[in-house]
Amino acid sequence: MKEKNPYFYLPSSQLFPYSTIEKAIYEDNDLLSIASEARKLIDAGDSAKALELYSSTIEQYPQYPFFYASRSLLNQALGDEEGAFYDYQVAKKLDFNYHIFLEWQENKGSMLLAPELEELNRELQQDTPHAQPYINRAMLWTQHFDYELAIADYQNAIVLDDNPEIRVSMAAVYLRMLLYDSALEQLQLALSSDGQLPNAYLYRAKLYVAIHENEAALQDFESALQLTPDSTEVLEERAGYYERIEDWQSAIADYTEVIARNPTDFYCYVLRADALERTGAWQEAIADYDEAIRLNPHYSDLYQYRGELKEKLGDETGAAMDFEKYEELEDE
Repeated sequence: MKEKNPYFYLPSSQLFPYSTIEKAIYEDNDLLSIASEARKLIDAGDSAKALELYSSTIEQYPQYPFFYASRSLLNQALGDEEGAFYDYQVAKKLDFNYHIFLEWQENKGSMLLAPELEELNRELQQDTPHAQPYINRAMLWTQHFDYELAIADYQNAIVLDDNPEIRVSMAAVYLRMLLYDSALEQLQLALSSDGQLPNAYLYRAKLYVAIHENEAALQDFESALQLTPDSTEVLEERAGYYERIEDWQSAIADYTEVIARNPTDFYCYVLRADALERTGAWQEAIADYDEAIRLNPHYSDLYQYRGELKEKLGDETGAAMDFEKYEELEDE
């Protein structure tokens, strides 16, 4: 059950340092107790003990991104940028949604408001507002990292037009906030209203991937593909899932299908090259980097990646040329 899944209930609790979201916590277990105790220590000004608690918990439970993200936020507040960045990198690797969440924590409230907001505000002051201006403003709030305001506008839009697509959009913002329980609730409501929404299946699949509900994720990817068989986005997301579980051949198959449908997107070749490298198919990976570089010759990292593979194959001259090109582009 997802309610017993730490990948699900820890971020949903929002027991992060300095979180502005207050939630009632009904579950009583060791991990939530640790998160709650650390939060209380921080609120009481005892950051040193909170840091010790996060560190000991990470040592015992290194698989959960929640504690790395929490320690990252605390280290950032304490001025330890190196420690904060290390924990951010680990959390991001374990669940990419944590990258988006930590980016939100860093940027919320600091963006200059777009002029379009004033026009939308005037439109919403009318006596008979419609759902669309709320949706438009929610999208702008999202771009400005004001996710809580975006959620409020989506909720207002649903009152005026209970459209399941709005719930999918709201769920996408909840995912950015790591409110996995709220995201899942909105996706379930959307699909109960309309079972033919490919984006609802896709976002739910991404949520299931994040919380390690693998079979459910695969079922939703399949449902999304059945509804949109030409979608490269679904194939890319599923390939990323296959990489996570180290099913490299399945990932390669999905990336190959993406490339067949979109042969001019250089990054698809990069993704397949990485998967090929994991299988030991170094020459094939180099061929993909060749094509990626042909399509985007100014992306410096590609030369470094290809150079490392050439070095493994004993092509010292080719590797040196690639490393030189990498340095040249980095210096520009």
